Amino acid sequence: MADQEPRKQADAPDSELGETARQMRAAEPYISAVWKLVGGAV
Repeated sequence: MADQEPRKQADAPDSELGETARQMRAAEPYISAVWKLVGGAV
């Protein structure tokens, strides 16, 4: 039988990334904003 897992698109930009890497990429704008605030305060 076929796997019940959805297939990933081969041409998707993060298709080869793990779950943690995808989460970090999604959080990148927020992390950048925090670093700008911290750097400005210092």
